[in-house]
Amino acid sequence: MKTIVTHLSPDLDALASVWLIKKYLTDWNDAQIKFVPSGTTLDDQLPDIDQNIIHVDTGLGKFDHHQTNEYLSATKLVYKYLIGKDLIPSKEIKPIERIVEYVNATDHFAEVFYTNPDSDLYDFMIRQLIDGLKVINREEAKLVEIIFQLLEAVLIVFKNKVKAEEEIANGFVFKSYLGKSLAIETNNEETIKLALKKGFFLVIRRHPEVGFTRIKTLPDQKLSLRPIYEKILKIDKKGSWFFHISGHMLLNGSSGNPKLIPTSLSLNKIIEVIKSI
Repeated sequence: MKTIVTHLSPDLDALASVWLIKKYLTDWNDAQIKFVPSGTTLDDQLPDIDQNIIHVDTGLGKFDHHQTNEYLSATKLVYKYLIGKDLIPSKEIKPIERIVEYVNATDHFAEVFYTNPDSDLYDFMIRQLIDGLKVINREEAKLVEIIFQLLEAVLIVFKNKVKAEEEIANGFVFKSYLGKSLAIETNNEETIKLALKKGFFLVIRRHPEVGFTRIKTLPDQKLSLRPIYEKILKIDKKGSWFFHISGHMLLNGSSGNPKLIPTSLSLNKIIEVIKSI
């Protein structure tokens, strides 16, 4: 039976290392996980002597970093090994790399260098949540299950973010009455959020297959989509449009309500409408 060994009361580095091995290393997805006191090995064996046993973040083997002062972690060592064996799908390399860099940084307590490091914002991150989960549930197996699900969710988030970065770079940039604006066809909702974070004042996202369209602006009281809403209503007699009370969201269609009708207006037509205001 293949076995992955890490230390008791595992931190994010230990958990992420195990997750990477089970996810990407050939024939290790069903490996059992065992826990030993920090720094030790299973049955006091040498850490890399048995090809069916992998030690991570403990035992001073090839996937432990406690024997060096280099800016490394068990997660980064496992990642380098997987990349060297060409075991991570090309579309997942960039997202996984970002996860690895986050784990590596927090394993070296680099969060003290964040902007406003004592902000409550950072206490919602996985690294901190693990500490709370250990109090709620002292079973390592349950902790592994929860964190593995969270890591899978983070991978999806970063896949969407990497894709959004590429889409933004290829989007249509124009100037509207609100300022620098972006129009794009994609089913990736992250594109709108990321574009607004990157400094666009208005973003249009049209779903390429369904046709549902969303227009959003920064949550600034000085900015309002009402002029666009009023003009679109005059020319689109079929599409279901919802103007949010904040004035910052103009939504056509929703995954939560399949009965809504997509707009008949093309992306170019919507751009034309906005530029005319």
